Amino acid sequence: MRLKLTIILLLFGIILYAQREEIANESRFLQAINPSYFALNNINKVGVLYNTSKINQNNKLDNQYVFGSIAFVDQRFSLGFGFNNYRVQNSNLSSSFGQLSFVYKIQINSSTYFLPSVSLGYRNSTVSLDGLIFEDQINRTTGFVSSETIDPLGERIGNQTYPDLGASFLIHSDRFFGGVALSHLNQPNTSYDKDVIQKSPISVAIHGGVELDINPYQRGFLPYNSFLFLYHNLRFVKEAKLMTFSQDLQLSNFSIGINQKASLVNQFSLNSIGLSLGLAIENFDFGFQYNFPLRQLNRVYSPSLFELHLSFDFSPYRRNNRGLFKRLQTDNY
Repeated sequence: MRLKLTIILLLFGIILYAQREEIANESRFLQAINPSYFALNNINKVGVLYNTSKINQNNKLDNQYVFGSIAFVDQRFSLGFGFNNYRVQNSNLSSSFGQLSFVYKIQINSSTYFLPSVSLGYRNSTVSLDGLIFEDQINRTTGFVSSETIDPLGERIGNQTYPDLGASFLIHSDRFFGGVALSHLNQPNTSYDKDVIQKSPISVAIHGGVELDINPYQRGFLPYNSFLFLYHNLRFVKEAKLMTFSQDLQLSNFSIGINQKASLVNQFSLNSIGLSLGLAIENFDFGFQYNFPLRQLNRVYSPSLFELHLSFDFSPYRRNNRGLFKRLQTDNY
């Protein structure tokens, strides 16, 4: 029983350790990596996302994510919120994380903007004792299983709640962006055992990208609004380095992209390659993502992942301005 419980807690610890990796298509949901993105171009937006990762033959990790942003143009700031809910199927593990972010807008010049932000989050993690049986609950003579246990370990696990502080900034124009995001600044204690201190390490993410107009003269076979969006993210967590790269081709209201996830822990490992498809219809954006694990090429366990998302842009000009298919905008400031 203790071995089983140890494995469960270890698995959940791995999930929480990589808690920023729940979004596969990072370039589409950059606010999950850097909350300053909530204020980009003063866009009011909401969205939902669902993905599932196959951990092994019996367990899958399901994740639901919802976000929203609202801009207060006259006061030069925006508010954004995000909420994640994880659950490992066929197990007793679940976790939820909500975060509220305040983003201020500073104009550097006619085309470049600086967006600093602070975030307050709150996480609740649960290991349910329902379905877990400790050794002292079993009567070896009759086989009867008691509903109560006096094992001291049973009193030490259950719920874990703690605040989580973060800060970030983003610099962008209508062609490029770069940013840094700091998570777990308060280094919360994530241990289920109240007698053990296990601080969450500070996470540092450095990211950037460019958007290129690949049909500037509106000629040839490409649609008028055709852009290539190149993105990268490098995250440091203790000795681990986690990397994401993506290349997205926007062809008017249709997009197709590929992304790569890699890690450097003692040695470099290319973990997965993903394929994404997107479709914009008026103010709605629909998307699909699938990550193919490369388990034969590395020693890092990388589950396959399937993801769907939907977002809605409240801009009244979206349906009449096809140029808003472009990711990086400054015309609404």
